[in-house]
Amino acid sequence: MNADISTGKTQSFARCLNNRLVMRLLRENGAASSTMLAERLDLSNAALTAIIADLKTNGYIKEHGDVSTPIKTGRPPKLWTVNADYGCIVVISLQDYVARVVISDMKMKIKDSIETRIERYDIAMLYEIVLAVKNLLGSDKYRNIPLKWLEFSVPGRVDMLTGELQLSSQFDKDIFSEKNFIVNLFERQFGVPVVLDNDINLAALGEMNCGLLKGIGNGMIVHVDEGIGGALIIDEKLYAGSRGFAGEFGLVRTRFGDEVGVLDEFVSMRAITKKLAKGDVFDLYARDEDAQKYVLDTARCLGRVLKDLVEVLDIPTIVLSGGVTKFGEKYLNVLNEEVGHSINGARVYPSLLGKDASIHGAIYKAVETLTDDTFK
Repeated sequence: MNADISTGKTQSFARCLNNRLVMRLLRENGAASSTMLAERLDLSNAALTAIIADLKTNGYIKEHGDVSTPIKTGRPPKLWTVNADYGCIVVISLQDYVARVVISDMKMKIKDSIETRIERYDIAMLYEIVLAVKNLLGSDKYRNIPLKWLEFSVPGRVDMLTGELQLSSQFDKDIFSEKNFIVNLFERQFGVPVVLDNDINLAALGEMNCGLLKGIGNGMIVHVDEGIGGALIIDEKLYAGSRGFAGEFGLVRTRFGDEVGVLDEFVSMRAITKKLAKGDVFDLYARDEDAQKYVLDTARCLGRVLKDLVEVLDIPTIVLSGGVTKFGEKYLNVLNEEVGHSINGARVYPSLLGKDASIHGAIYKAVETLTDDTFK
């Protein structure tokens, strides 16, 4: 009796695992035949046929209309693909006082995107976002496509253990008067799982999925804007630390000239603007030698800290995002001159995804989580 129970559990676990693997392979490849899936997963054709039948019956996958590989003789292979209309995902990004609402399908394709400038992160703003999401989902396009997940990409710390957004100077204090106010509000309105995550952590996932960190096992993203944020990819996974706060590079203590303090106080856009304080910083940088020298000195300071981090973590690739990327090639060259002193010859590259990185990361995380939760 015990042996039978154990065998049943093992078979059930294997089935769920194989379902997840099939879904991921179909997402990665767009479409695939049963034969290709069986070979990739080292499964018998009979076992794969049973998996395909189960996934199709439950609406997770469907037949793909095109055959990617021409067949000279015989019947062309039947291809399978993820059913994009199985459900949709809403991502709400709050960044630089712009609220952006994005809707994605289960193939991680963005279907709609709207954004609006906001004056402050307060409760009224949240209710405006609720209405915006409802208006989008109320269109004919989504009438038969259920909402499955809602993800917030937010500036500030999010406790991985509790899901709470830590009190942040950017947000109105009334938002924190009730524990998990944002999550509770949106769960009541939409009846789906609602998750908050740090925007830079999500940006790292975006870079790993479709940006400069794709296919790179170990890397980091450094975001230098009004403040400094960062995130680590270790062994192709986001390393969040014990509570989700890993990557706070701006809190590293360093020396800048004769001063000693945390990195954020010297090299952030806020610190640079405060020091120069003569109109548009980028215009001043382009035409004033002293301003340019000062900005490049901040790049050297940042580069020295990143070089030390690279030595400790043995990370070869750093993706740079945020306002400092507007300083251009000279800034990047100075940064790489310092980072290049590391033993492994690490390099810094400007992000190609920019502000879209966190959106792509949130969609990727939502689809992955939904897949895992569905086939537990």
